[in-house]
Amino acid sequence: MKKIFFTLLGICAVLVLTLSCSKTFDAGDWEVTPTKFRDPNEYTGPTKTLKIMSVNMNLSSTATNFPVMVEMIKAYDPDLLFLRQCDSKTTRAGGIDRPQVIADELKMEVFMKGRSYNGGQFGNAVLSKFPITERFGLDLTKDPGRGEQRMLAMIKVEVEPGVFVQFAGTELETNADDRRSQAIDIIRATEKLTDPVILAGNFNEQWAEPGDALTYITGNFKYACASAGCVFNAPKAKPTGTFDYVTYQDPGNLLIVNKDLEAFKNPETANTFFPTTAEIKVKTQKKENK
Repeated sequence: MKKIFFTLLGICAVLVLTLSCSKTFDAGDWEVTPTKFRDPNEYTGPTKTLKIMSVNMNLSSTATNFPVMVEMIKAYDPDLLFLRQCDSKTTRAGGIDRPQVIADELKMEVFMKGRSYNGGQFGNAVLSKFPITERFGLDLTKDPGRGEQRMLAMIKVEVEPGVFVQFAGTELETNADDRRSQAIDIIRATEKLTDPVILAGNFNEQWAEPGDALTYITGNFKYACASAGCVFNAPKAKPTGTFDYVTYQDPGNLLIVNKDLEAFKNPETANTFFPTTAEIKVKTQKKENK
C-alpha cells in the first residue's frame, strides 16, 4: 500500500515540475494572453474614430463672444458637430452666417434646419468633416398656442467608402406634452434607418429623473457619453444638470463607444454651458457576402 502511495506521489511531483516548466503568462501582459481567454466576438478589424461634439450656441446679442466659441470648438476639433440655438445671418449675430464660419474654420460641411428669425435663420446645424450624402430637416410637433418651433436636423455622411453614419441634432421643447410628441417624431424618423444613427442635443430632461421624452429616446438609443449617462454640463461655474446628450442606435453593430474618454470642459467656452463630447469608433471592414 505504501509502495502504491509513494508511486502516485512521485507521479504527481513529476506532473507539477512539468507544468511549472511550461510557458507562463504575466497577468499584465495582454499581448500573450492565451487565445482561449479572448472574447471570440471581439472585433479586431479596421475602424474610423469619430469625435462628436454638441454645443449650445446661445450667445444672444453678444457677437464678440462668437470668435471665442469658435476657438473653443477648434480646440476639440470634432469630426461631427451639433450646434443648437444657432443664429445664421441674424441681426443680433451681426449678419454673420455662424454655422458656415465654423464649417470654413474646421474644413467641414454644414446643413442647417432653422426658421426665419431676426433677419436670418435660427435653429440647429449639423456639421461633418466627412462628405454629406443626404440632408434631412423636420419640424417637430408642437401645440400652436405655446412654445417655439423645434426642429430635427440630420445628415448622412460617408466616413469611409461605402460606410455611412447618420448624424442628427435637436433641442426639445420645455413643455412636457410637446416634448413627448417631439421624441416620438424623432423615433419615427430614425427607427427604420439601417445605418448607425448618432443623435445629439438638449432633450430638456435630466437622465437622473427622466420624463417621457428621455425615456422614449433612451428606449431606442444608448448613451454615447463616457459616463453611465452624460455628465453635467451647466451651469459652467458648478454644473448641476445635463443639457446636452450624445446618444446612438446601432442596428448593424458597427459602433464601438469609448467609455474611458474624459469630458471636454474647456473653461474658455463663451456661454454658461460646457459642450458635451463623445468618441465613437466605426467598424470599416466590409462583410463578405456568403
